[in-house]
This record gives sequence, C-alpha cells and structure tokens, in this order.
Amino acid sequence: MDQQQSKLVEQYQEAKLQKQLDQDDEEVNSDDDELLELLEQDDTLAKYRDERIQELKKEFNRIDNATAGEQYGNMITIEDEKQLMETVTSNEYTLVHFYQPEFDKCKKMNDKLSIIAEKHLALKVIIIKAKDAPFLVTKLGIKILPFVVIYKNGKELDRLVGFEKLGNDPNNFNIEDLENFLLLRNVINRRTINYGSIRGSIKPVDQDSDDDLD
Repeated sequence: MDQQQSKLVEQYQEAKLQKQLDQDDEEVNSDDDELLELLEQDDTLAKYRDERIQELKKEFNRIDNATAGEQYGNMITIEDEKQLMETVTSNEYTLVHFYQPEFDKCKKMNDKLSIIAEKHLALKVIIIKAKDAPFLVTKLGIKILPFVVIYKNGKELDRLVGFEKLGNDPNNFNIEDLENFLLLRNVINRRTINYGSIRGSIKPVDQDSDDDLD
C-alpha cells in the first residue's frame, strides 16, 4: 500500500476512533461519507482508481468489521487461556504478548503494541500475564519475556523473544522496526504515517528487566 493509500486509511481509522471517543454517530458518519466521496473524485485520485480504489474499499470493510464491536484500537487484556484461544482462532491475525508487569522490557513492548493496536484496527493485539497462562507458557517453551506470538487463523506464524528481531539494541527498539517485522510477514499491509495518538495519550497496561521468566 503506497503513502497516499496509507494516508486515506489512517483518516478512515481516525474517524472510527473519534466515533468511539465522542459517540457522535451523525458527525462521524459524515466524515466517513466525505472520505468515500474523495475516492470517487477523478481529479483527486485519478491514478488510484480501479484496483487501488477497490483495495482501499476492501481495507475500509476490514476496518468496519473490526470496529463493529466495542473493543478496538486498544490492547485487549485477557486473564483466561480458554478465552485467549477462542479469540486467537476467531481472528485472521492476532498478536499475543505474554508479559510480567514488573519487567521493564515488557512495559516497553506494551507501549509499542498499544500504538500498533491504535494504528492497525483490523489487527487484534492481546496481552496476558505469563502467570495466567501456565499451559501455554509450557507448550510454547516461554523462558524469556517479553514473548510475543503472531497467530494467523489460530496457528503460530512467528514469535518475538525479547527484542532480538527488532534491531541491534538489546534493551529497546523503534516502533518502525516492529512495523517492518509485521509487514514482512503480511500481518499488516502498510506503514504508519502519523504515530500520534488520536486519544492524546494512551494509558499503558500495568506493566519491566530481560527478563527471565523465573
């Protein structure tokens, strides 16, 4: 997805998030209509017509489906393994972060994942304390936190152990590195243009060091 398309998708998502914040359906629907009208203007998007317009509308539909419920644009906290797996198997792509609230690296991961959740509304981002998932901790062989599993249709696609795949700094990483990691695996289909939060500030989940699980 090119920059112009990414910009339009971000505008569409921001309208959805504004609706969530304001609960003003009439105003937000008007914003949506204006954006869709923009897609039909030959002089504005002439070179993006046909396939690219269809691609955008398909992405808008994905966002519509993802925002049909109440929980979107935020990380979802789950405390039960059964509920976790039900969520994972009912969505195309899901990120699951197994974390410990005291670990600094887990806090940093949650901070970045909260941005991903807001900027890619069709992607489910779940966090669960490692102690609340003993079966999965054993099954996945989790020994170091943070530990993020990427699921596609309920099956593991890839995993992040610590920050090892996110640049050369063992103690931190850039949000761009995380997006690139997800783009290469087709988990997301565009890079974010504006990382600023429409909410002003995102409250991180209660969450710190490499953090060996034991």
